[in-house]
Amino acid sequence: MYKLEIRNRIAIYLDHRELINTIYNNDTTEAAEIWELREELFHFHERVKGSDDRCSATQEPKTEVKDVQMTGEHINARKRQKTKYTNAIAALTHLKTLSEEILQRLKQCKQFENHTDNSFPRYWEEITIEDFPIFNGVNKTDTFQRCQFGALSYLIPPNCEFFNCNVEELTKLLPQLMPNSVGYDLIVMDPPWRNKYIRRLKRARQELAYKMLSTEQLSQIPMMQLVHKHSIVAIWCTNSRELQRAIVENLLPKWNLRLLHTLHWLKINTNGKLIGPIDTSGLKKQPFEMLYLACHIASEPDYGTDLQNVTTILSVPSIIHSHKPPLIPWLKDALPENPKCLEIFARYLQPQFTSIGLEVLKLMDERLYTKRSDL
Repeated sequence: MYKLEIRNRIAIYLDHRELINTIYNNDTTEAAEIWELREELFHFHERVKGSDDRCSATQEPKTEVKDVQMTGEHINARKRQKTKYTNAIAALTHLKTLSEEILQRLKQCKQFENHTDNSFPRYWEEITIEDFPIFNGVNKTDTFQRCQFGALSYLIPPNCEFFNCNVEELTKLLPQLMPNSVGYDLIVMDPPWRNKYIRRLKRARQELAYKMLSTEQLSQIPMMQLVHKHSIVAIWCTNSRELQRAIVENLLPKWNLRLLHTLHWLKINTNGKLIGPIDTSGLKKQPFEMLYLACHIASEPDYGTDLQNVTTILSVPSIIHSHKPPLIPWLKDALPENPKCLEIFARYLQPQFTSIGLEVLKLMDERLYTKRSDL
């Protein structure tokens, strides 16, 4: 992890693979097996020019033009909309300039390697939610454990707990999750937002695409029972302005949370460049996603202010869809020494975490890892 100071703000480079490997093997005993994510999963190449010229889901829906008399209210509404659009363009232009400075600085302290091999089998596309029953498990040891489903073996990292179940049933799990009614210090969510990739995947193979949830469905998550006064809630979001507004205007108030900070997650390839250009119009696919940090409305006004100095995180993304980098290495200074953590819609397991979702073991497939003795 690198911290880069740019314009009195901080950008953080997260080495996804290295951080995961460190987290998994940091507390294992000397004689224990050491497993590491395969390097090929992070051979993220430059995007083919012209492959993303189509408008993405970030484009606002077109509205039918009607012949109506413009009232003062209509005129003011249009002015407000124009101002928002102008501000959005200005913000993207600023991000584009800032990202160039960040990448230039990053290359001074990290050596990037250009990997060209992209032949690694896409094992994760062979696994569907139907491959797993509704079950839960826990590993309280300091070594990796294995569990078998069919012909495949899955790794269970040390000191973790998981529930392979529908998140919409989360309320029923509260007695098991919180026997002492003590909230979580950190809650991470990567909701299945509606987007074009998932819609295409759903058309191609119904069993591969997880169920997309509406804002109303997400608002039913019993967040108020899961947090305490000093909890941090991290929510990954796409570049849809509609979804971003829904987080701030609907979800957070519903959950008794207030917005603490918003960051950009810049995605770079193995050459140390953005995976694609930042489109200042905001109408095309962007090389970044958003991360929203929230806290309890009853927390102190200055709670978490140190986190607000970080404006950008960047990493080479996994080639696996929605395989997000771990946030604990960056957030640990704002958390208790041994934090109690929860991930909702989890796709892999982490020590110190309780993971919930229908894909909690999907990326724990042993074929995606290499044992240290095999390196």
